[in-house]
Amino acid sequence: MKPILVTCYVNPDLDGVAGAIAYGEFLQKTGKNSVVGIIGEPHDEAKYILDRFGFEYPPMVENADNFDEVILVDASDLNGLEGKISAEKVIEIIDHRKVHEADKFPKAKAQIELVGAAATLVAEKFMQSNVDISKESATLVYGAIISNTLNFKGSVTTDRDKIAAEWLNKVAKLPEDFWKDLFIAKSDLSGGKLAERIEGDFAWFVMGDKKVGIAQIEMIGAKKLVNERSGEIVQVLGKIKKEMSLDFIFQNTIELEDIKNFFVAQDSETQKLLEKVLKVQFAGVVAERPNLIMRKQIVPLLKDELELK
Repeated sequence: MKPILVTCYVNPDLDGVAGAIAYGEFLQKTGKNSVVGIIGEPHDEAKYILDRFGFEYPPMVENADNFDEVILVDASDLNGLEGKISAEKVIEIIDHRKVHEADKFPKAKAQIELVGAAATLVAEKFMQSNVDISKESATLVYGAIISNTLNFKGSVTTDRDKIAAEWLNKVAKLPEDFWKDLFIAKSDLSGGKLAERIEGDFAWFVMGDKKVGIAQIEMIGAKKLVNERSGEIVQVLGKIKKEMSLDFIFQNTIELEDIKNFFVAQDSETQKLLEKVLKVQFAGVVAERPNLIMRKQIVPLLKDELELK
């Protein structure tokens, strides 16, 4: 029998990479024939941990054509798969988003639970089954929880994330300031890295009869970035909007040290939508918001507004 492919969305972030690697390990240790494969280019924070600790990169696969069955971790919508994986092949989904498309995968057993990271759900499988986790998987999954919960400061954070992280770090043994190293590593947006990051962590959604695109950057130094380079951000967003025929597009820039958000949007309709839904006020192309809100939390708010009509 062919092995089951364990993967995530195309061009995955740390949560997707870590979750896929760890869940592949769990399946192997519990007697399932599985392999891990990544489609596309992992985000910088995933590369940072893999490189820092000398972990082997997961194999790259072009698509899922050579597999009969697929398991998705940190993925539950068709857009994120970019046509590389047939919905009919997916037999299991592990995700943590309130807005998802699990019903579009006819054969999949779906575990969708509102925790801070999909990696938390994978860690819990080891914990509940009393299966030992490798130092590699523990390090990656711990990093994913730190990243997705914004070091437990994001409002998506749950007690389950904290419990899982504490359990994982008994194996990973990472220092207390590891979070800062991780966040600094993904805060270098010099030169062309800014456009690459915007395009690399871009997601779009259909809400009612509208197409909404959201770029998200999590970093230290967000205010300086939007003050000095909002013109570049607007230019990249405009290019994406035109290419994808989007109705709304904006960037959510998360400041990890000062705990706030900066939204960048040029067109007046997007600004009006964000001002209404997120209670912000634009000055030029930038709006500032205290506390932290992530894309996965913004999407259901926008969906409620745009599908009222």
